[in-house]
Amino acid sequence: MRYLRKYPDSPLVQSELSYDKVSDRLPIRKQLLKEQQGFCAYSERFVKSTDETHIEHFDPRLKETSQDNYFNWYAVLPRFNSQKPKHIEPFLPILSPTALDLSARITYQSEIGVFQATNPHDIEAKNLVKFLKWDSYELHEDCQKHLQRIKILRELCGDETLFLEKLTFDKDNLSFATALEAEFGLNISELLARVA
Repeated sequence: MRYLRKYPDSPLVQSELSYDKVSDRLPIRKQLLKEQQGFCAYSERFVKSTDETHIEHFDPRLKETSQDNYFNWYAVLPRFNSQKPKHIEPFLPILSPTALDLSARITYQSEIGVFQATNPHDIEAKNLVKFLKWDSYELHEDCQKHLQRIKILRELCGDETLFLEKLTFDKDNLSFATALEAEFGLNISELLARVA
């Protein structure tokens, strides 16, 4: 959930770039990925140089309107773009992905390994989880496999300093950031600063 943040001073806010102009899509995608620190906004998986990425329109109702802009765009892996529902209406009311209290309202439940609304009566948060498929079995399975690899890495290293050195060797190791923080007590922002 950490890569959903939007920046009022983003170059995309002041630019004349438009999704409707095909030649603008590459610079839009590159800037979105830069702001998302190279991670898919929805899955938190690191986007490798050989991966395809899409510019995803969070609210599909805005696509091809004057309201479709930077604040509705995210760089995502194709699977998460294609599997997200095409219509948002069944998921309304929905928590905005840019809500300042997002991480307080939706948390990673390490005991069961899934994202959930913190308050079971928070319909907006529950709808965002369903809409972005943060409760899907496939995402859960990928995340759990990644966490297991990181656990093994930590055990093999033994020493915490060596573990952090090996962990930050490759950004891919920092995929599923919210789950890594919950499971291992890591500060992903600090670790990202170490990665070249």
